[in-house]
Amino acid sequence: MRYTEFIILLIVLVLIPITVINGFIYAYKKLSRPHFFLLLFSLIAIPFTFFKIYERGFMLDAVPDALHVNSISYSKEESWGFGPSGNEAGIRVYPLPANVADEILRQGIEFFNNLPPNKNQKNRGWNGKYEKWYQTPTGVNDRWQPKEETGALDIYDYICVYGFCIKIDDAVVKQATEIVNSEGSYYAYGRIGLIVVSPGKKLVLYMYNG
Repeated sequence: MRYTEFIILLIVLVLIPITVINGFIYAYKKLSRPHFFLLLFSLIAIPFTFFKIYERGFMLDAVPDALHVNSISYSKEESWGFGPSGNEAGIRVYPLPANVADEILRQGIEFFNNLPPNKNQKNRGWNGKYEKWYQTPTGVNDRWQPKEETGALDIYDYICVYGFCIKIDDAVVKQATEIVNSEGSYYAYGRIGLIVVSPGKKLVLYMYNG
């Protein structure tokens, strides 16, 4: 960035909060107290509401459209830092519609081998895109090995592989651990994260680390 552009950006960053503060002072003087606090509430509530709507949509986009998932029953996610140097860890649980679960039980792995593309994949980027599906138990790799004492995979070892960890509800841990170590479910890795679909339990797991 050239020096002139830097100075202009710096001036803009200084002027924005000054303008906002002056606007609040002007509104405080001109409006009645109920109207002022209504304005203040609206300026906070409206952006927050739009953010929550966007956040929910982003979380649902991790699941392929063909699964017809439209709600999130559990989510625990944390991030540390921002950008390429940041880290994150999380797990989400989505209810799987009964009719989709029945269809998966009928078709098996072929249901996933023939998944239609997501209708808005270009806007979603990598989210919700999975190239290759497998049957559980989930395969081991260099970074996710079974526990010596149990011989089973532990979801914490996947989610917390980079040393950044979260506290997950014990019931969710138990259920997710059972699913990834048992037959009857299907999984795939995306550019970020692991998705596991359990038609027997009628749920979808999405776990990620980074």
